[in-house]
Amino acid sequence: MLKTLLGIALCLCVNVSVFSQSQTADSEGSQQASNLKKLDKKAKYGAYLINKQIEFGTSKGINGQPVVTAEETGNIEMASIEEKAIVGYMLPFNTFVKLKDYDFQIFYKNNFKTQKYPPERISLTDESIFQDDSYGMVYGFKAEESGQRCRFKYNYQYTDAKYLTRLFFHESFPVKQQIITFKVPSWLELEILEKNFDGYKIKKEVKKDKDYTIYTYKADDMAGAKTEKMSLAKPYYLPHLILTVRSFTVNKQKISGFKNVDDMYTWYSLLYKKAQNKTDVLKAQVTKLTAGKTTDEDKVRAIYYWVQDNIRYIAFEEGYAGFVPETVQDVYNNKYGDCKGMANLVTEMLKLAGFDAHFSWIGTREIPYDITDVQSMCVSNHAISVLYLKGKTYFIDGTEKYAALGTNASRIQGKKVLVENGSSYKLETVPQENMENDKINTVSNLAIDGDKLTGHMTVTFDGESRHLFHYIYNNVPVDKRKDFVSSLLQVSGENTETSNIKTSDFTNREIPITVEGDIEVSNQITEIDKNIYTTIDFFPRNIMGFMPGENRKSPIDLGNAFVATDKIMLKLPASAKPGSMPKKFTANFNKNQVDAEYAFNNGQVTLQKKTVMASPVILPVDFDAWKKFVSSIKEFNRSSISIIE
Repeated sequence: MLKTLLGIALCLCVNVSVFSQSQTADSEGSQQASNLKKLDKKAKYGAYLINKQIEFGTSKGINGQPVVTAEETGNIEMASIEEKAIVGYMLPFNTFVKLKDYDFQIFYKNNFKTQKYPPERISLTDESIFQDDSYGMVYGFKAEESGQRCRFKYNYQYTDAKYLTRLFFHESFPVKQQIITFKVPSWLELEILEKNFDGYKIKKEVKKDKDYTIYTYKADDMAGAKTEKMSLAKPYYLPHLILTVRSFTVNKQKISGFKNVDDMYTWYSLLYKKAQNKTDVLKAQVTKLTAGKTTDEDKVRAIYYWVQDNIRYIAFEEGYAGFVPETVQDVYNNKYGDCKGMANLVTEMLKLAGFDAHFSWIGTREIPYDITDVQSMCVSNHAISVLYLKGKTYFIDGTEKYAALGTNASRIQGKKVLVENGSSYKLETVPQENMENDKINTVSNLAIDGDKLTGHMTVTFDGESRHLFHYIYNNVPVDKRKDFVSSLLQVSGENTETSNIKTSDFTNREIPITVEGDIEVSNQITEIDKNIYTTIDFFPRNIMGFMPGENRKSPIDLGNAFVATDKIMLKLPASAKPGSMPKKFTANFNKNQVDAEYAFNNGQVTLQKKTVMASPVILPVDFDAWKKFVSSIKEFNRSSISIIE
């Protein structure tokens, strides 16, 4: 949900209802607007002060158990930077948060005046998701001039402080100063972990006040943190606080919070057991799926693939839904569910078939810490099933459409898994796949035919690339799929015509994807003084398609690591030979490397190129080096072969 909260409505292009209001720009507002513009030249508005104070109490939670509650009181002072700017602040809501009161004030003449009107409710999820308990409320107004000010005050309560997990200092707009204060009573043991503070103007102050310890964090001059294309998940680099209630005392009784993994498992298991599964509804379907299957592996495949193909995924990973899975009967009958519901369903179906399957909690690659390092509910944003079969451990993720049994998506590779096991638990780690298994392989046999290059081309995808192909292909409209497949062979865009295309069996998710066909490439031959010039280096487009802009702020995440190999062979006319060929080429960036070499033998020019992307994350400090890396590949890519008779 973090990406959504920072990137969705606070540019406020959300059709916020604009009410008539009295407003006045003043010299102080103009000065604030000027200072905020220095932090972010493109911002339409900003906050010159965000002051949040968090206090703690106790209440009754699930099954009447004592829980710690948290009350957040906020004061947001904002100013418009541009004319006609929608200025506002969004509060996220879910099952565990409620708003006790709020006040929205706009500066008019010489004072702030309350102009309280209904906020605008917005979705915090992707448009393809149609059910989820999280939403946002935007409190704002339309500023007619630069320097117009407003003040938003709110009183916001977490009914269970377990769900107050992380606080970030950045907003999607510039903030001159953000102050976060925790008033921690002596009966509460609260851990506050500080993440990614280096390089930012953040000061911490701790003081005692009778039976309280007061922690105050002040962050100055925070530029807006916008969600940019192909961004690394923000917990990796933005400063934030992770909160964990370790223990608390009620009526002289000390109660454990999350002191260790054992405590987290106790809580997760309690919520898991709240799902009142009625598995009888599944028996006929399991029997039907496994009928005629002679091996255990085939039975598991039948169940796993049926869930992938027939249950729609409806929720996003970082939602706050209370970790209580939907019942198997609801997910089965509705044919949709979130990750918890789908994990619950596939686990129970496997159990009915006689297999040792377990509901399990995991954090995806979006989260840079795991349950053994941090005991907070923000470490587990996903649920899967873990299957033990014949000495092997399988990590079964029903939300991963078209994933083959025994393969794991890159987003969970290397991550810790907390496995439900009755009164105890198991900790597993999803294996990190060998990068060589995630491969894109291209082979082309070409010849010069007048002013064109003609020949045959084969492209093969395996590993995560195969999985990605299935995902894209199955989301392309049926009447457009033929064009999509053809595009994989169009090495020179509109200059390429394809024919006689053949493919592997796209319904089989366990074999490599192969697309092959005849190609005809025009505008590739130039003749000067009886010498022919051409190029056969069309690749790798997969890393050259993205260059950070001058104003790019966030780290780039190109996705999974992969290896691409290209072998392009050009048959020369009889008695012809190359007059010149590009020299051997190598380019390096961090752990990424491109090697290419031309050779001539038996009347044929061969280009062999290998691209290894072992480190797909590019930090802002490395942007210049990345640009040089990509530019050198492009320069080599433009090199021509000269051919003489």
